[in-house]
Amino acid sequence: MAFTTPSYSLTDLFARVDRGELQLPDFQRSFAWDIDRIHSLLVTVLRGYPIGALLALDTRNEPVRFGSRPILGAPATGEAPGLLLLDGQQRLTTVYRCFQGTGLVDTVDFRSKRITRRFFVDVVRAVAGDVLPEDAVFAVDEHGKVTSHFGPSLEQPLTTPEAEAAAGCVPVDSLLGQAGADLLFDMAASADAPIREAIKTFHHSVVAPLAAYDVPVIRLSRETARAGVGSIFAQANSAGLQMDVFELLTAVWRTEDPDFSLTSEYTRIEEHLARHPVLGGVDHTAFFTALSLYVTSRRGRTGGQREDILTLTLEDWRVSADVILAGFDRAAAFLAERRMFTAQQVPFTAQLIPLAAILALVGDPSPDATDRLNRWFWCGIFGELYGTSAVDLRSSRDVAEVTAWLTDPGSDVPEPHTVKTSSFSESRLLSVRESSAVWQGIYSLLMARGARDWRTGLPFDAENVADLGPRFEPIFPRDWCQAHGIDAEWADSVLNRTPMGKRTEVVLQGYDPTRYLIRVQAKSLMEDDEFDEVLATHELDAELLHASDAAAFFADRRERFIGMVEYAMGHPAERDLDAANVRGGAEGPNAFVG
Repeated sequence: MAFTTPSYSLTDLFARVDRGELQLPDFQRSFAWDIDRIHSLLVTVLRGYPIGALLALDTRNEPVRFGSRPILGAPATGEAPGLLLLDGQQRLTTVYRCFQGTGLVDTVDFRSKRITRRFFVDVVRAVAGDVLPEDAVFAVDEHGKVTSHFGPSLEQPLTTPEAEAAAGCVPVDSLLGQAGADLLFDMAASADAPIREAIKTFHHSVVAPLAAYDVPVIRLSRETARAGVGSIFAQANSAGLQMDVFELLTAVWRTEDPDFSLTSEYTRIEEHLARHPVLGGVDHTAFFTALSLYVTSRRGRTGGQREDILTLTLEDWRVSADVILAGFDRAAAFLAERRMFTAQQVPFTAQLIPLAAILALVGDPSPDATDRLNRWFWCGIFGELYGTSAVDLRSSRDVAEVTAWLTDPGSDVPEPHTVKTSSFSESRLLSVRESSAVWQGIYSLLMARGARDWRTGLPFDAENVADLGPRFEPIFPRDWCQAHGIDAEWADSVLNRTPMGKRTEVVLQGYDPTRYLIRVQAKSLMEDDEFDEVLATHELDAELLHASDAAAFFADRRERFIGMVEYAMGHPAERDLDAANVRGGAEGPNAFVG
């Protein structure tokens, strides 16, 4: 078996795709990258960094051994391919869709919600440092509205060259063609000297290198056996391992002090963190990220990305490791007050990292500052802002902005970006499932707002949680709902769940509320009024529950839950739930894959 390793420019690769010369074998999976992986690849290309080699089988003048299909978005030419792509489909499809044509790519967000996006580059931001920043590349929807959490705040959508020029933003799909050059020329014509210099730098450091950007392709000879192709395909699609920051810092700090053992030091940290089960998801990468956020914030430029972590010195560790450890202690106490006691209850482990850094910086916050911190926390959860791969950028921004916001709660410090831009759609109440941050958030928020166990009347607090063993259980059994014509969307929704102690849940035994509430109350030894008071602590109408009026119950609880979320976030939710179309809405079940 022989192979060659030629390199091709992006425009050459795209031309081969358009001609049908480069296609996919029919055993290749479909395009499956989410928005965060697409964004990461575009940043890599625009920085001029390699994206790895593609692997292709030369099939010219050979009998057909594999079926083929065009790259997603490419024209169906009907031509037999000369090259079959064995590895690199996701990468090639991404650049093919994003760097030409309309630039629109159909993908999903981290929650598997279907979305359509187009990417832009903020020219001034792109040349702000030696390396193009990740947040210089951002996404807009099909209407030109900025959707990236870290994108610029623009007065008008990016739907025309005039709007793009006014915003100083260039579509990624124009960078390889004349349209990009024309747009930069139009920007420069009306710009002042510093902006013109930024445009010039952008052209030299981003646009010109992009035109010369080459991708190596390992071309397997046409004599490669079918079995060999399968073996190579499997090997090429297995992931390698990257040294993590712990291993790298261990090596670097050993050069600063040969007697220092980071492994021994971190064992002490791990043992301390293990005292708090709620911090079970905090690994060494999370700890070092929080440490970096704390150290760099004190230096004046907050950063928690891999590059920032690797600039930490041994002295930074010695001075600040225990400070950030105390920040995690405060974070654990903060979570306990919000009735999160185990790692499984934490909606976003990634949000604990900036939380610990913020609490390390501000110490024990005042009551007013705690209210603000509480609002930021719930905005991150119900806005689902800490589930993407861009959390490093958000964490850095939040540590800087939230710390300033908390330091003087009476001042006119603007709201943090996370608070200001978070949103919640009512229809999300019918699409969230157990793995969702919103699901876990509502579970904890109900307990934090005073929900009490139906059987014992005890609150689900730190004192009682071990004995109660609470779980988030259905109120109306699913089979009962199905038998009584209640849509599965209601039966499976978070609206049909409430915290119950383990001894309470076993009493239900699949019955409807009218039947099981009598048994629960009998075991509780409560009078009617007292028992209904306990039921009401769960944000529900006790009378509707006793009557097993599921339709009215869900309609009522939907309003209560929206009010609860709005209060926690500090601003209104989007009322987009239509009872006649329970799968609809911007965040309803139909908006998601699967």
